[in-house]
Amino acid sequence: MSITLETDRLILKPVGPADLDAHCNMMADPASAEFLTRDGKPQPYHADWRSYASLIGHWEIRGFGFFSMFEKNTGEWVGRTGPWMPAGWPELECGWAVAKPHWGKGYAPEAAIATIRWTFEQQPALPRIISLIDPKNQNSQAVAQKIGETRTDEIYMYEGTLPLNIWACLREEWLARFGA
Repeated sequence: MSITLETDRLILKPVGPADLDAHCNMMADPASAEFLTRDGKPQPYHADWRSYASLIGHWEIRGFGFFSMFEKNTGEWVGRTGPWMPAGWPELECGWAVAKPHWGKGYAPEAAIATIRWTFEQQPALPRIISLIDPKNQNSQAVAQKIGETRTDEIYMYEGTLPLNIWACLREEWLARFGA
């Protein structure tokens, strides 16, 4: 993919094969994996290899997907963010995951705002974007608030057993706040 988004501190590019090992390292870290895996446990390389292949394939199937985040100054891989809607998902979601060495730097909201803007540009009829967040994940809830989302009364039961809160932002309200 030749799509590139830039923020003040980040370069965002569609996830690709070159980012596989960095992603697998993030998912092998217990703190990073806590709210990113079904069971809250780190994934071994072979399991994340398959999961990461689905992130790449999502671009082929849907025409959009997660972006890898890179620090402008160092080129270091930071994490992933962007639109995500695999089969069975309740709506188009903006998700994010940041590797532990980059926590607390404000990269997740910075990148999520850029990818939400891009998503609304690409999907002019999209009325809202959601984020699915574990009720115990205080950090992601803080990111959601920073990017203009509010918690709704809706719950999505991931695979029928894991309740996730639905946070959402309405297109017109979001664009009025963050600009087109």
